[in-house]
Amino acid sequence: MLHNYLKIAWRNLRKNQAYALINITGLALGMGCAMLVFALVRFHYQTDRHHRHYDRIYQFTSRFNTSADPFNIQGIPYRFGQAVRNDYPELETVAMLDEWYSPILSVPEGKKADKKIKDNSSRGAFVEPAYFRIFDYTWLAGGPEDLGQPGTVVMSAGMARKCFGTTDNVLNRIVKLDARVPARVVGVFADYRDDTDLAYSVMVSWGSLHDLTGIRPENEAFDNTNGSTHCFALFNDRFTLTDWNRQLPAFIRKYNAEKIKETSYPAMPFGKMHLLPEYGGVSQGLLLALTLIGMLLIGTACINFVNLATAQALSRAREIGVRKVLGSTKMQLFWQFIGETAFIVLVALALAISLFQYGQTMAHIYLHGPFRFTFYFSPSVTGWLALLVAFVIVLAGVYPALIVSGFRPVAALAGRLTTQQAGGFSLRRGLVVMQFAISQMLVIGLIVVANQLSYVQEKDLGFRKDAIVTVSLPNLPVQDLGKMNAFRNLATALPDVSQFSYSMGGPPQSGWTSQTTVRFDTRPEDEPYGTQQTWIDANYINLYELKLLAGRNLHPSDTLREVLVNETFMQRLGFRQPAEVIGKFLHKRVQDGRTMPLEIVGVLKDFNQHNLKERIGPMFLSTLAAGYHSANIQLRTANYSRALSQLKKAYDQVYSNSFFESAFVDDQLQETYREEQTMGKLINFFAGIALLIGCMGLYGLVLFMVVQRIKEVGVRKVLGAGTGSILWLFGKEFIQLIGIAFLLSTPVAWWVLRDWLQNFEYKIEISPAFFVLALLVTIVVASLTVGLQSIKAAMMNPVQSLRNE
Repeated sequence: MLHNYLKIAWRNLRKNQAYALINITGLALGMGCAMLVFALVRFHYQTDRHHRHYDRIYQFTSRFNTSADPFNIQGIPYRFGQAVRNDYPELETVAMLDEWYSPILSVPEGKKADKKIKDNSSRGAFVEPAYFRIFDYTWLAGGPEDLGQPGTVVMSAGMARKCFGTTDNVLNRIVKLDARVPARVVGVFADYRDDTDLAYSVMVSWGSLHDLTGIRPENEAFDNTNGSTHCFALFNDRFTLTDWNRQLPAFIRKYNAEKIKETSYPAMPFGKMHLLPEYGGVSQGLLLALTLIGMLLIGTACINFVNLATAQALSRAREIGVRKVLGSTKMQLFWQFIGETAFIVLVALALAISLFQYGQTMAHIYLHGPFRFTFYFSPSVTGWLALLVAFVIVLAGVYPALIVSGFRPVAALAGRLTTQQAGGFSLRRGLVVMQFAISQMLVIGLIVVANQLSYVQEKDLGFRKDAIVTVSLPNLPVQDLGKMNAFRNLATALPDVSQFSYSMGGPPQSGWTSQTTVRFDTRPEDEPYGTQQTWIDANYINLYELKLLAGRNLHPSDTLREVLVNETFMQRLGFRQPAEVIGKFLHKRVQDGRTMPLEIVGVLKDFNQHNLKERIGPMFLSTLAAGYHSANIQLRTANYSRALSQLKKAYDQVYSNSFFESAFVDDQLQETYREEQTMGKLINFFAGIALLIGCMGLYGLVLFMVVQRIKEVGVRKVLGAGTGSILWLFGKEFIQLIGIAFLLSTPVAWWVLRDWLQNFEYKIEISPAFFVLALLVTIVVASLTVGLQSIKAAMMNPVQSLRNE
């Protein structure tokens, strides 16, 4: 019997090729997109779950409870790990890690020049050996046992191949960290899987931190918190999260008593960190939204199937009548049509898997940040795929099977079945409304996202950004002032260079600031909010055309002497007029514990220090040459390649052991919104797929309507109806349905998009024009779809259509 059912299913597909193509393509697109979304969501929920102690790993974090802007960071003080080990020996393992961004390695090669290795996509870290008792690594050679000694390093297999061309016989070989500090290789571990947040290709002994960065962890003040410094621990039955939370106030009172009201150190389950946006993780709301989109696309494809299957039911009425007369039961007919649905779904699944494989390749090329993923097959994945197939078969097949198997044999054989008995046109209207409501929500979403991205890219940020390139300085504990002056002199002598400036981190919106607290003038206590600080030289203001509202620019200096403040800081200090704050002092604590008075010499018009998701905060700027990490260079030529080539020669002449890395400010600002740009691409893609599936369904329904109403069209034409009225006959139904879908989709889309825009401090207003545009797009696309078959019916010879009927 199964063989017979398959044979009938195949014959029906061949007989109704247009319907088969629409159903298979629609289901394949829906399932393929759902698989991509599932792979992405699963990737993020599985990140770093391969560690054996995954459920017992906790990460200590810092929370700053300032009166105005409480915030969390992953960073903790350098002395934190040792303090926890001293006070809570019940903890199984505690390990510190300090991230090392963009590491440079060089390999001595005898008489030849050292081989330099730099990979901007890789990260390094300084770690304590206990780190490897918390997280699992597969060791190809050596191990972390000797990492307790200063001047030692372990590296990934990929980095070993870059350094030495092999992973064999590399133990005890020497590499130079940042091309200057020698270190001995004591271990090589297998390359990381993609689903990890801990992909450090070079891991250096904690004891080497001072040699490379100048930092002595044991001497750092406990109120000095660096965002790149992390502490992990294995909790156990003897010391739980509850124990930590109970004893935390006493711990803060002991080590950071002055900040006991403002500072806390919550311990977070490591497995949750990847899904917490406040710690730089992926938003679970975003993953939920993508999951919902995947389900909606599946639903849209199933709506097509139900619509077309019930519409086709009339053409199979006599077949059903004959089968019932010959003894087929309703249940047998039900399972026959479920079997046909399963056959179509399985064919669609094969196509969907091909689409998924292609989509995954495209994702690696075009998707970034939280949208990038790698899909790993496993028994759970196979189970999910089987569940998806079963879900689609039930969703798409059950209702049409019940309708068809319920035909009365006498009415079916006599050809007296009506459209209402074949599922009801009102049901199909409802399904079309649902389908286009989904499509319109996605179209509205892509319009709003595109407008918000355009807004953030075109908004006046308060500084100049055209024709400015930044060049990274070597990562040194203290910059060499002689080399900095030499590079400045060589660069400014170039004919293509207009202005030159040093700064802490490039353009004003780079985000390169650090948080501190200061005491204002004669006030007895520090201000009750965090203040951003950054270091610039005296040329920075002119190069970026930052506007002074009062006072003057900074005088040239290599050390802290005086400061500029922004409008927001002036207002938070309680002043309304910029001139009122000039000549007052900020008292800042410096590294040796002293408090230094810095005179306020100018007030700057507000500019955006971070991207437009964050509001402008209080900030001061001062000179500190030791903290400069970027050169800012304005070019006076359109021949950028020539200018960059000349700058590289000048840089290599001064910093021969480093790498020349340049970036235009425009490109850096674009990079700030890469996540939103990627989301825009995804919404465009999903909206296009939803519209395509919807239009395929419309095309199939119009095809059915033309066949059912061919005689009516002939009679109307004989009675004088023109082509336009015939087109309106078919089009008005669907325009009405699209209008109803618009009314349903608008409030939902508005609510979702309003919530998304709350992520931006500076944002567009959701205009009614966005919704009208989405409606017009949907109507135009639907009209083109309906019009093809409608025109064909309207142009048909009425004599032929009446004769065929």
